[in-house]
Amino acid sequence: MRTVRITAKTIEAAVAEGLEKLGISREEAVVHVVEQPSSGLFGLIHKKMAVVDISAPDEEAAEDTVEEASPAEEAPAAEIPAEEAKEETPAEVPQAEEAAEEVKEEVPAEEKKAEREEPTFDPEEQKKVAEEAKTFLTGVFAGMHLAVTMECRMTEERIMINLVGDGLGILIGKHGQTLDALQYLTNLAAGKSFRHHYFILLDVENYRERRQDTLEALARRLAGKVKRTGEEIRLEPMAAGERRIIHLALQDDHAVSTDSEGEAPYRYVVIRPKD
Repeated sequence: MRTVRITAKTIEAAVAEGLEKLGISREEAVVHVVEQPSSGLFGLIHKKMAVVDISAPDEEAAEDTVEEASPAEEAPAAEIPAEEAKEETPAEVPQAEEAAEEVKEEVPAEEKKAEREEPTFDPEEQKKVAEEAKTFLTGVFAGMHLAVTMECRMTEERIMINLVGDGLGILIGKHGQTLDALQYLTNLAAGKSFRHHYFILLDVENYRERRQDTLEALARRLAGKVKRTGEEIRLEPMAAGERRIIHLALQDDHAVSTDSEGEAPYRYVVIRPKD
């Protein structure tokens, strides 16, 4: 069996180059994805190329060869608006809410007791956390050469920091992926010295509110299509927070139901007609 290893920006580009080098068709090839591509943290740091092995079976064994599908090729197709489908692949970054949803561990009795004894809300301590968050963000923005104004508001539920400035689209990323990553890191950096957790919500010029309106409108539109056709619809993979918006938008619609399916980071919402 002849095998070539190709490195390219995307899996598709690597497969196409490998097929050309081997002089075979896609149906004849055995494809193994060695490494998934990633745009890196904030789209700037630790970018990764796709690495793919493409094999051509020996002629006498060609008929017996079973093609291997990569995880990316097996991922379920998601029905999304055409304008959203053109965006780049989201960076693979840790997300606090995704981790909380996907990983459930048994907490030892000692830790449960410590949680019960956790200090209650303290306004002065919350202010210190907010200052720590702004200090951390100031360092990040300085490294990215961005001029950013931080508008901070606080309630007992959260610390809300709205970022304002020119050219801040880089802080949002596809569907808020980069913003979620920055928010995750900010919560880690600002809360490491405090036992009580004061949640920090980052936003860029009220992007999150606009995104919520977009998702709710999308949910209603696709629910209408499900009712007309009687067929289920799978949305594109989303973060846990965005899937929650879809679920809540349709929870009072008695004609459809919603479920989250798939494995992180490719979990997606399915909208189905109710019997």
